[in-house]
Amino acid sequence: MSVQINDLELLDAVCDFALLHPHPAVQKFRDSVQNWGDDWISIEPAYLPAADFLVEAIANTDQQTRELVETFEQHKNRLHWEQSYKKEDDVVPDSMLEGYAFAEIIGKRGPFISDRIRAGIGIWGPGILYPRHQHQAEEIYIVVAGAAEFKIGAAEEAWLGVGDVVYVESNSPHGFRTTDQSLVVYYLWQAGDLRQTSSFG
Repeated sequence: MSVQINDLELLDAVCDFALLHPHPAVQKFRDSVQNWGDDWISIEPAYLPAADFLVEAIANTDQQTRELVETFEQHKNRLHWEQSYKKEDDVVPDSMLEGYAFAEIIGKRGPFISDRIRAGIGIWGPGILYPRHQHQAEEIYIVVAGAAEFKIGAAEEAWLGVGDVVYVESNSPHGFRTTDQSLVVYYLWQAGDLRQTSSFG
C-alpha cells in the first residue's frame, strides 16, 4: 500500500515546522523528528467537534504559524481526531471533553509510525481548563493560534500566545486555561511512553 499524497503533505508540514524552528528547546527534538522512521499505515478518519475551531483559528495565527494551521484545516475531515480522556475517568471537566481534540501525524498509531517521536496538533475551544497533569515523555507546546494561561512546573502562571514555545520536562506538572479564543498548539513528545495517559493530582 502506497503512502497517500495528502498524508505526505501533513508529514512535510509537521517535520518542516520543527526542523526549521529556531528555538533551542525545539531543536532538542530535531534528531527524533529527522529520524522518525519509515513506516506508514492507512488511518480511518474520525471527527470530533473541536476540529471545527480550525477555521476561526486561522485569523488568530501569525506569518510563521498560519501555513501549518491552514494545512490542518484543509485536511481536517480526513484526519483521525482523538481524545486521551473519557467522561468516566473524571479527571478533566466536561467542558474540556466537549471542546478539545488532537490529531497525531507521527507516533505509535500513525499514520507515520514512530516509537521515537509523537507529533501533531491539539485544539482546545474558548474558556477551557486543562488541569495540571504529568507524563514520562518530555514535551514541547508551540502555540500556533490563540492564547492561554499556562502553568508549568513551579513557574508562575504566564499568558502565552502565537509563536510562544513551552518546554515541559519529563514528569513535570503542567496545565493551562484558554481565553475567549480557541487555542491550537503544535506538540512533540519524546523520551518516554509516547501513548502514556497522563496522571493528575
